[in-house]
Amino acid sequence: MLSPLVMCGPQGTEFLQPVTLNIPHCAGRTPSLGISVKATDSEKNLQTDWDNIELPSNAAAHTVSVKVDHF
Repeated sequence: MLSPLVMCGPQGTEFLQPVTLNIPHCAGRTPSLGISVKATDSEKNLQTDWDNIELPSNAAAHTVSVKVDHF
């Protein structure tokens, strides 16, 4: 794991427009590492089904940016 788990909330928050989350990582230091971001709508402390979020490849930037419209 390159970055700690990032939890956003409160759950159910909806935005009028998509907002951008910028998450730092260190994958550029180790080229063999891949980057993936996963999301879930599961409530805290319940079994979680994770969905992959498609990302542009930009490991050199040391951040991953993802647009979301809700938490």
